[in-house]
Amino acid sequence: MTGGSSLLADQADVRAVQGSIEQAIRQLTPREVRFTCASGRGGLDETAALFNKKADIAVVAPVAALRLLHQFGDLQGLFALGVVPRRGCLVAAADAALPLDTVADLADRADRMTIATPADDGVSLVGFAVHRALRLAGLGVGGLRFVYDAEPADCLGRYATGEADVVIHDMMSMPEWERAVAARPVRYLRWGDRVLHGFALQGWLPRVVRAEQIPLLGTDVTALDCSDFAVLCRGDLDDALARLIAEILIRGRRPAETAEVARTPLPLHPAAARAYAELVADVPLGSR
Repeated sequence: MTGGSSLLADQADVRAVQGSIEQAIRQLTPREVRFTCASGRGGLDETAALFNKKADIAVVAPVAALRLLHQFGDLQGLFALGVVPRRGCLVAAADAALPLDTVADLADRADRMTIATPADDGVSLVGFAVHRALRLAGLGVGGLRFVYDAEPADCLGRYATGEADVVIHDMMSMPEWERAVAARPVRYLRWGDRVLHGFALQGWLPRVVRAEQIPLLGTDVTALDCSDFAVLCRGDLDDALARLIAEILIRGRRPAETAEVARTPLPLHPAAARAYAELVADVPLGSR
């Protein structure tokens, strides 16, 4: 295994992770390696590129959504090369001046407010999760007003300028979030047991966000987990390339971190599984 620093991604997006993997492959391989990394939004557009053989690898987030879709059978035939850990959570926040406490409370003011969030457009996995959560909270999404943006920064911009009253997105490690709440204070809305239990029943677990991790949070809150990027491929990916990517993903990591890389939402590509087994002792491999 080649030495070097680990592929850290707390501040990274899908494109940054893709670029880091591509650069590492070029640096570590003495011969020319031909491969294509899917370039999109890091959602179902990336998996479609794999299925259509327009790409060899793809970086997709969040892992919890992939686990759920794999249970539905939507990702049959795809494999994982590993996971790039990052913190992430799906948070709902509203103008602090509004009399709201839970996401379900939005129903009482549906005709007087606008929500900034990603669309449930068949591509965005965050948009899929948001609209699923709203329905579980008892809201008819057809009666709500939305402004749609895929990127957290764009949704936060709409909130900061007053175009939206509520923002729902993955808000971890977002400097734009600090600027937005400085311009317009927020109240964080509880998802409620129906939402959290509904997701947990299908394997999408919540996570506790500590008060200091998000501006103005004030107290710990339970949110929907949106952590981690998964590196995916088809089963016909060249074994040598699959092994190399596995090595890249665990470079410089401690044993506990390496175990997280090797615990994937889809079955590991056989060559990646062999690499982890050979390179790291006592690592539980395969699907989370």
